[in-house]
Amino acid sequence: MLGAGIAGVACARVLVDAGCDVAILDRGRAPGGRMASRRLRDTGTRFDGRIVDYGASYFTAGDEGFTAVVKDWTDRGLARPWTDTFHVYEPGGIIGVRTGPIRYAAPEGLRSLVDDLASHLPAIQQERTVTALAHDGAGITVDGEKFDRVAVCMPMPQAERFIPGDLHPEDTPPWEPVIAVTMVFTERTWSEIDGVFVNDDPVLTWIADDGRRRGDDAPVLVAHVNPVLAAAHLDDPSGVSPFAVATVRQVLGIDALPDWVWAHRWSIARPIEARPEACWVHPNAPVGYAGDAWAGRPRVEAAWASGTALGHALIR
Repeated sequence: MLGAGIAGVACARVLVDAGCDVAILDRGRAPGGRMASRRLRDTGTRFDGRIVDYGASYFTAGDEGFTAVVKDWTDRGLARPWTDTFHVYEPGGIIGVRTGPIRYAAPEGLRSLVDDLASHLPAIQQERTVTALAHDGAGITVDGEKFDRVAVCMPMPQAERFIPGDLHPEDTPPWEPVIAVTMVFTERTWSEIDGVFVNDDPVLTWIADDGRRRGDDAPVLVAHVNPVLAAAHLDDPSGVSPFAVATVRQVLGIDALPDWVWAHRWSIARPIEARPEACWVHPNAPVGYAGDAWAGRPRVEAAWASGTALGHALIR
């Protein structure tokens, strides 16, 4: 298993439940992928120790199988219904709200949900950067170690760095970068919002109220930088912070400056679109692919469904 985001962990659960021996390799320091959370440290504010989500902002539950997983999480207090309504901003001001399905959040951060899914899996080999995958007709190897099957559950631009072209699918969608800027204020001075879609803006695309999302009303906001601007600052993500702060203050009508700001670069953040297939298994090699670039739409529940489908496909 290459990748321990929600797709990889979902795939691994299917394989383990079927009695397979599974090795899980992940290049990150903790499982979760872009369902990423961190504990605030050294902010100089009273919010040190608080969890903040700086990757995916929320998830929905429309898939029947995933809905059952989410119900279990909510029953155990690991996830919570957040909102079905976000505001919409266009140049000139807030123009209204957009309603949709219930978005869910996690009191201890979205990464805690991936940790929960992985709780009965073999220990994940973290900070393991794979450099070569090969298939010679007799078997498939990862960095020289032989496996019966390999599940690739990571963004294709990462996989393409070490997987030969004849072993991965063609026509995969391009991915775009994002820089997530976290801002901690002294107090809440903005109107009650859960999140704002920022349209037609060169700086931001989205603002999440992390206090509302987490349910503690802490004055913490997370803004996602426009992919075009993010692409120009991947070598210096903090360089976008002044622009992001200024735009957040303008959109939400905030007079005060934040007490602490942190910018995180996601150089491969999300696919522009997703292929309709739930997953893909190579017709002539025991390797398959899953993630949020599959199953119709780049979102958390699609990644779970894709990983689950790949697990069943590899068993077959």
